[in-house]
Amino acid sequence: MSYGFLNYIKGAHEIKVLGSFPERILNISSSKGIYIENASKDENGILKFTVSKKGLNIIMENAPNDIIIEKVSSYGIPFFIKRYKKRIALFSLPILFLISSIIYSSFIWKVKIYGAPEAQNEIKTLLKENGVYIGAKKSKIDPYKIKKSILLKSDKLSWMWVDVRGTTANVELRARTQKPLLEKISEPADVIATHSGVIEKMQVFCGAPLVSEGETVVEGQVIISGTILTDNENIPPYYHHASGMVEARVWEEKTVDIPKNILKKTPTKRKKNVYSVNFKKNNIKFSLNSGISYEEYVKIINRVKLPLLPVSFSRTQYREVQVVKLPNNIQKEIEKEKLIFEKELKEKGIQVLIITHSSTESENTIKVTFTAECLMRIDKEIPMENLMDIVSGEENGENN
Repeated sequence: MSYGFLNYIKGAHEIKVLGSFPERILNISSSKGIYIENASKDENGILKFTVSKKGLNIIMENAPNDIIIEKVSSYGIPFFIKRYKKRIALFSLPILFLISSIIYSSFIWKVKIYGAPEAQNEIKTLLKENGVYIGAKKSKIDPYKIKKSILLKSDKLSWMWVDVRGTTANVELRARTQKPLLEKISEPADVIATHSGVIEKMQVFCGAPLVSEGETVVEGQVIISGTILTDNENIPPYYHHASGMVEARVWEEKTVDIPKNILKKTPTKRKKNVYSVNFKKNNIKFSLNSGISYEEYVKIINRVKLPLLPVSFSRTQYREVQVVKLPNNIQKEIEKEKLIFEKELKEKGIQVLIITHSSTESENTIKVTFTAECLMRIDKEIPMENLMDIVSGEENGENN
């Protein structure tokens, strides 16, 4: 480290020495171990050099009486602080801000969790146990160690990762696919069609199929029977809980009325303000200048409630508008309603194949009927009504 930098930290003086044989100061400095920089002598015999603040004090104490030592200038941090001590806050604020920013950025101040919503409450606790929480030090977060620890403790996740960006810890989760619990089904049941349509795909898990692919079924029709018959008349029928998966092409309809004309409101420059005071305790309302002469207008209300008092003030602005009848864009409205219909079907889990429409015209409106050809599951398991009572009655009759 150079002495020039040390002099800047501790403070230094640029001095000149006058008198006979000023070089004697250099000898004194050398004997006292004082380091001098930039020593030079001009044409007038004046010696100039740079010395530290502490060194100057020693030189002045040991200088001969016929030697004159004068300060030319002073520099360094101590003199800078002394010169601007009244403005120290101005210079310290940026430094404090820089230091606080460095400290702030060393910690986690936000934890975001993505995926596996059903497991997030459990994972929050496990993350905290593994050092991922608001106020945690970033340098102590080891994503590989955290991943291994949490996956061993949680049976709800198949994968997870912690990605620290800035002061935010982003936690990505992937839920483990749970094996479905197979319920023991003993109640006899049939499978019926929930919609009318044409069978496209049929898979029977249990029971006797009554229809096949390509056949048309109606709503409520039994398509898989839980009653199993045998060729032997002496053997009674078996009753099972029928189940299966049946997909069919079905048709859904929706009818909407589209007006031929629309009313467009165009504001004019005329407007009127009505001020009112409302006393809620007695339900009394006073209004000033409340008469409105506009045929068509829009109303904008601004309310102000006084704190701790049951009184409120309001300003109602009435803006006059002109109503103009314009022809409606029928084709655009049809496309809009078609998209709405398609969205409604998809939200129900129905696969839309194609949507067509037909229309009829009246005086003011056009009635549009949309027909959607869809693919959906139509199977529904329904318990056999009174079947157990019949079986019980037959058994009791045989026993008798």
